[in-house]
Amino acid sequence: MEGSLTLWLPDVWPLQKHRHPWGRTYREGKLARWEYDESYCEAVKKMPPYDAGPRLLDVIDTAVFDYLIGNADRHHYESFQDDGGASMLILLDNAKSFGNPALDERSILAPLYQCCMIRVSTWNRLNFLKGGVLSSAMRQALAFDPIYPVLAEPHLAALDRRLTGVITTVKQCIEAQGPDNTLIEDRMNLPHP
Repeated sequence: MEGSLTLWLPDVWPLQKHRHPWGRTYREGKLARWEYDESYCEAVKKMPPYDAGPRLLDVIDTAVFDYLIGNADRHHYESFQDDGGASMLILLDNAKSFGNPALDERSILAPLYQCCMIRVSTWNRLNFLKGGVLSSAMRQALAFDPIYPVLAEPHLAALDRRLTGVITTVKQCIEAQGPDNTLIEDRMNLPHP
C-alpha cells in the first residue's frame, strides 16, 4: 500500500531546500565523491553550515533514521529559511522507506562511518532500543492505527537488525578513535574535530 501526505505551512514559515552532502548522483557510471573518497567528511566539515553548530550531527542522525527505515533516497532536506543554519532539519520525503525488508543498504550510513561521530543522546537512545525494544515499541504504537498493520513483521525485524548494524558501526568508531572523538555532547558549539 502506498500513500501521500501534503504539508501546508503558513507563509511566515518558508522552507529552504538544501542538497544533502551525501546525496547520490543518480547518473549511471558517475559516483558521488562520498562514494569513493573515504575522507569526504573532512571536506564537509569545512563547508558551511556543517563547519559549526549542530547541522553535521543532524545529518548523521538523519542517516541513522534513514538506515533504520531503509530510505536510500535522501538527496535533499529542508530547513526554515534564513535561519543561519540554526534550525532543525525537516525531513519531508521518506517515500522510499520500508521497501525490501531483506536489504540493508549500508551506504546510507556513510555520514556516520565516514565522520565517525554521533550525539551522545542519539547513542543512548539507540542502546535503549536494542534487543527487540524498537520493533516492540513500533508494533505497540501502530496497533490501533486504522490501517493496521502499518508495517509487516519482516519490516519490524529489519528495524532491529539494522539497529544492531548502527550500534556495531558506532562501536567500530569508538574503537578506532576513542569515545571522546566519537560521542559528541549535545548543544556543543562545534567546530568539528
